[in-house]
Amino acid sequence: MRQLDPHVVQERKRKLLQWVIHSYIKNSRPIASQDISEEAGLGLSSASIRSLLKELEDDGFLAQPHTSSGRVPTDKGYRFYVDYLSGVQRLASQEKERIEREYLTHIAEMDNLLAQTSRLLSHVSQSAGLVLSPKVEKQHLRRLELIPLGGKQVLAVLVTQAGLIRHWPIQLTFTPTASRINTLNRFLNDNIQGKSIQEVQATVESRIKQASRELAELGDLAQQLLEDVSEIAPPPELFLEGATNILARPEDLGDPRELQSLIKVIEEKHSLTQVMDTILQESRGKGEPSALPMVRIGHETRIAELKNVSLVTSTYRWQGEVIGVLGILGTKRMEYSRMMGLVNHVSSIVTKALEEWTEDGRELKS
Repeated sequence: MRQLDPHVVQERKRKLLQWVIHSYIKNSRPIASQDISEEAGLGLSSASIRSLLKELEDDGFLAQPHTSSGRVPTDKGYRFYVDYLSGVQRLASQEKERIEREYLTHIAEMDNLLAQTSRLLSHVSQSAGLVLSPKVEKQHLRRLELIPLGGKQVLAVLVTQAGLIRHWPIQLTFTPTASRINTLNRFLNDNIQGKSIQEVQATVESRIKQASRELAELGDLAQQLLEDVSEIAPPPELFLEGATNILARPEDLGDPRELQSLIKVIEEKHSLTQVMDTILQESRGKGEPSALPMVRIGHETRIAELKNVSLVTSTYRWQGEVIGVLGILGTKRMEYSRMMGLVNHVSSIVTKALEEWTEDGRELKS
């Protein structure tokens, strides 16, 4: 009996698996060998198809929910499919134009940009759009100012060079004059621009001791302000839009108990934030940022409640440094090629928007 070349067998299995997963994503039903024989056009006999399906099942790429049903992809099968798509990403040209039109309106604040990005990802993908905000403590500062609110209250406003804005109230033990506040603001902004929060604390502590008597009297306020900056720097904020898009396909999300757990994780956002932050740290650890999106399928997220969904992400940068992550969360039956192209394109737009803010020296408003 003539033995087929192992390379030929592997190529047939690869093409068959691609067709099965693509068909399942498109039609949402287990794929039977008869469907393959009639529709796939692979030029294989019924016996060859059944044999190859059995091998793919034994290898862990496909599963058979019931003995009489067709096959469905496993997480391993989806992983194979996603890795194959990495080299053939596509995004329709008219969709690119529509996405870029969304960014023609200048957005002056980082939070607005990221919130709009999550809405855009959700709208175009018909899944959930996620954007992880940069960490304040990792960024360099542009402005740090106090605004009198009357009496002993002032408002502190922090603006980073990448455009992130944070503000918080401070209750003083005295009523400051406008002139003293202006003096402190001038001093702070002469010494903080372009420095990280850690660098600012050391610089201000050293220089305030050598400052004029008027400023020295405000030394305690300056120290309190800088301590507040380190303490109020919040954990990365996750912007999430379109969760209901995922829930529109309950048949892909497991039994009612699993669906309820998924809804809870999405609403609380804590676990999703952890996953996105892990992706951010891994991307930073690689040194040179990858141009390819990352895809985590089911259990690859390491969050049990996310076992029935996939997460497609890409990083965005400022001055060459990876500062955040954006992505799409959807069912494992998502159109991976399009989603990968989408997050890649949107991340490049966000990166470009941040760089343009720096180039035109735009003053950011709180």
